[in-house]
Amino acid sequence: MLNNFRDLTLSHVVAAGHRRVIGRKGGLPWHIPEDFKIFKQVTMGKPMIMGRKTFESIGKALPGRLSIVITRDPTWPCPSGVKVVQSVQEAIGLCDQLKAQWGSEVCIIGGGQIFAETFPCVDKIYYTDVDLEITDGDTFYPELKSGDFTVVHEQPSTGTQSFVWRIYSRLRS
Repeated sequence: MLNNFRDLTLSHVVAAGHRRVIGRKGGLPWHIPEDFKIFKQVTMGKPMIMGRKTFESIGKALPGRLSIVITRDPTWPCPSGVKVVQSVQEAIGLCDQLKAQWGSEVCIIGGGQIFAETFPCVDKIYYTDVDLEITDGDTFYPELKSGDFTVVHEQPSTGTQSFVWRIYSRLRS
């Protein structure tokens, strides 16, 4: 079970529009340079776990981070600099093995299925709440229920696209 890795901090890094839309037709439904800077700042020097489609939407391994791609396709051509695993459990286990090199915070960056599977045990959420209505969105982030998380940081955007960046921390009983 994923809870076996308690010495790791599991974090989601996500941008979502209205109704928690995170994707459309295999990609992001927006291009927000200010949010990309936040993403880079949050993920730099850390392992990033993602599904194959998320990786393919990015198109390459991002420098200064460990890219771990989850795919059930054993014939998927693994790009240089990428680690490939077959499950979330295997991905987090790899991060646990490599924490001396990459640190104890693991950034889970999507997609929807990976977010849903890891949501029950995530410790922290870096959430960009984008002020956009995407009517044809087809991928959604799980619902944040009051009482599960608390906001520990909030920062409004300064660029042309309105958003609020929040950091949530899971409340533990």
